[in-house]
Amino acid sequence: KLRDVSTATQRMSVQVTYWAGRGRAEPLRNLLAAGGIEFGNTCLTAESGVADLAALRSTGKLAYDQLPLVEIDGLNLAQNFPSAVYIAQKGGLYPVEPVDQFTAGHVWAASQDARLPMLGFPFHGDKEKVWTEISGDKALIGRFFPKWEALLAKGGGPFFLGARASFADVGVFEAIDCLQDLFGAAKLEEVTAGFPLLRAHYTVTKALGRLKVWCEERPKVFLPPPEYAAAVNTTLGR
Repeated sequence: KLRDVSTATQRMSVQVTYWAGRGRAEPLRNLLAAGGIEFGNTCLTAESGVADLAALRSTGKLAYDQLPLVEIDGLNLAQNFPSAVYIAQKGGLYPVEPVDQFTAGHVWAASQDARLPMLGFPFHGDKEKVWTEISGDKALIGRFFPKWEALLAKGGGPFFLGARASFADVGVFEAIDCLQDLFGAAKLEEVTAGFPLLRAHYTVTKALGRLKVWCEERPKVFLPPPEYAAAVNTTLGR
């Protein structure tokens, strides 16, 4: 059966279905947590993932037959950006003004691009390869860090929209948090030394809603990277 790790006693009303790792679900999990929305995790496993995914597809819940799935308010959210917008609206992290919606939207989209090289680590286990990919002048550290630092300075901080947090902040936090998970806190301190606003942003964003709580709970939910990769690969027939 699906591995339901939401709670020991009952399934929560908001449920994230994915595998037990960061992957493409973690930005949405972080956004739920930052908005103070409690959620459960239902995780596909190597043992039953093929059958479970087929059964899930047969229900019609997966608009494009893909995960992650976020079940909330009777809806089955699909695709990263519209899912993020809906969750942000529910959690009070979606801006009111169109210009702010655009700013938050492009920062969120950039954070999803910036994190992509790190998603491959569980499948190849080569940290040096990941580091090369994220440290180049067109990647997380070389391209996005300077852009985000400048945006924080322009907005007056501590968030991208000044004093108001938005889903943009959560997207950037998660990308940087992924870097810390892979390379450690000392490495994060080193690479953010020239980006004081971004370093402060990471700290203040982590305090939003239940985000710090989720970061502490996450190790109890996630499998070690090789086991997570095995579950994904087996389920998808790779």
